[in-house]
Amino acid sequence: DWYAIAMARCGISEDYETYLAALKTYVESAYAENGGLSANKATEWHRVALAVTALGGDAAAFGTKPDGTAIDLVADGTYNWQGENELGAQGLNGWIFALLAMDAVGAEVPADARYSRQDMLDAIVSAQLPEGGFSLGGGAMDVDITAMALQALAPYREQYQEVIDAALNALSAAQTVTGGFESWGAQSSESCAQVILA
Repeated sequence: DWYAIAMARCGISEDYETYLAALKTYVESAYAENGGLSANKATEWHRVALAVTALGGDAAAFGTKPDGTAIDLVADGTYNWQGENELGAQGLNGWIFALLAMDAVGAEVPADARYSRQDMLDAIVSAQLPEGGFSLGGGAMDVDITAMALQALAPYREQYQEVIDAALNALSAAQTVTGGFESWGAQSSESCAQVILA
């Protein structure tokens, strides 16, 4: 899905309709067999919703449930998440990508939703470490998670400018002498890509 998202966002011409059709088959099968996508990893829902959106599909009506109703990947994977644990149970990226997925489609969150957009923002902002960065689960700052948090907070910069500035400063301080970025003890192109997106 990440490759398809990147290709579509770069404007690379490809057969996205076939990809969307295969993805819809997978999603409908998961709903028929398991009642939905992963019950533990909310980010699976977010990734698929982002892919559908990037490829021109409608993540809020992507396929049909066995009962005949439309599959709403955004609602089911974000504000009405009913997984075995809370939305952020797998780490801060659960909150981050829920917010990214909702904002990518411009989702309106109903008043009776399990999680509000503000709940997601609060979960992200409250996880900021003293030096300004963010981590997956409360440990040392992680470049990737910090950059992802910045991406999620970007539309809210007027409200969270100090949080964003502190995170940008933390990323700047984490840059290696060769200009790269390390995550989990290794320099990688993924970390650089996340920082560029941020």
